[in-house]
Amino acid sequence: MNKQKLQESLVQQGLPILIYGAAASGQVLLHACRIEGIKVSGFCDGNIKKKGTQLMGLDVFHISEVRSKFPKACWLISAADILEIKDILINLGYPDSNLWPGVPLLRDIDLSQFNDFVGYNPEDMQSGFVEFAVKCAIQSQEGYMNPETIFIRSVDLVVTERCSMKCRDCANLMQFFEKPVNYTVENMTKALTALCAFVDEIFEVRVIGGEPFMNKDVHVMIEQLNQQPKVKRIAVYTNATIVPKPHQIECLRNKKVIFMITDYTRCGDGATDEQTARLARFGPTTDQVEKLCVENNIDYRRHPPENWTDAGRIVDFKRGLEGDKKIFRDCCCKNLINLSEDELHRCPFSAQITRLGVSNFESDYVKLSESADRNVMRSRIRNLLHERDVLGACQYCPGRSLSDPQIKPAIQVKSRMQYIRKVVEKTLT
Repeated sequence: MNKQKLQESLVQQGLPILIYGAAASGQVLLHACRIEGIKVSGFCDGNIKKKGTQLMGLDVFHISEVRSKFPKACWLISAADILEIKDILINLGYPDSNLWPGVPLLRDIDLSQFNDFVGYNPEDMQSGFVEFAVKCAIQSQEGYMNPETIFIRSVDLVVTERCSMKCRDCANLMQFFEKPVNYTVENMTKALTALCAFVDEIFEVRVIGGEPFMNKDVHVMIEQLNQQPKVKRIAVYTNATIVPKPHQIECLRNKKVIFMITDYTRCGDGATDEQTARLARFGPTTDQVEKLCVENNIDYRRHPPENWTDAGRIVDFKRGLEGDKKIFRDCCCKNLINLSEDELHRCPFSAQITRLGVSNFESDYVKLSESADRNVMRSRIRNLLHERDVLGACQYCPGRSLSDPQIKPAIQVKSRMQYIRKVVEKTLT
């Protein structure tokens, strides 16, 4: 669809126009609408923190209230995960014919003329953030809208279960691994090669742990990602408690790489327990990691931990199928695809409870094999990405919604935590 056809369709509908997504790409989309003379009635967003705020002179409505305020509307979607947002809006009762991608308006926008951006987090204001957000939205929407391709916006590549911290509420469930291990380059390479053989593009691979630099071979894996043409961007997430060795730095200087530094040094402020209070000791190391990035011209972001919710638990909630479907529908992580050795999981929680032995819902993941039939594997991956309305893992997940209350991040514990072992070996039907 081009810009002219989109404008004609909006005029024909004659309904209020709302923009879904109040972050950077949404704000740029409003700027583009105003250039084209398209009147927008407001923003809508799933993040509860944005409810009741204003942006660029327009109200921001939470997804829970928008239907009552706008029973009929046309939607311009600025978010990268356009298929997920369309599902949300259709579930609210808006017809698919009223839902439009923002790409035709974003594609040719001159960002040098956009000076009104409002960031909700301090790091949002760093150089290049708006450009990246808009690029991500454009490439993701174009990838998702092409039915002939398999496009994945984000893949988590866990390189280790080991971590230099012991966070009680880690949403990646590192606190439950009794004997954490580093994953081998051989196994990770085999899985990555198999995945790239069956998909057409991966916008971003997130290299995560635990703490990635607990695996001394992490730089080898990052270099392989740098050389993989189907991977467009690599985000390496670190808690900055370990300074990369000199031989690990070169791979981080690649233009595809961004080094994401989570700064935990202030999380111990006011803590009553000794373990959490001692997080301040990581301040000099974090500063050293940032200095390394500056001196080596490594693209990076440094920010405090954000948006922690009570998601770091494993419980059989016994909600029933409809309750689990709601957990899945409201989840903000269901498109954080996870590559766990040779298993491609829909979300990190699914991958981790499978590795922990809590469950083995075989329909929650695709077993990758380079020798498998290409058409069969592509069909299975496409089904995993786009056709699920619930996972077996949802039964054990507390849920992760952008509207969930936030908790204090990085509360430390002395030792690994326990969960009730109840192995479930069945396939969700």
